[in-house]
Amino acid sequence: MLPLNLAAIDKEARQLRTAELQRLQGLFFAKVSAYGHWMAGAAHSGLTAIGTSLRHLFSWNPQAH
Repeated sequence: MLPLNLAAIDKEARQLRTAELQRLQGLFFAKVSAYGHWMAGAAHSGLTAIGTSLRHLFSWNPQAH
């Protein structure tokens, strides 16, 4: 039976754990980034619609007739 090298096993386990956490962190930030871009686009569309409505309200001139 071969002796166990606990230090090497512990080091490899820590490296694998670090790699997995970095992978999960990358996935999380990719999804957050995509959601942020989607929210920014939705907010831009909404603000454009509100701006168009307000432009019609404030451009009305009763003396133009």
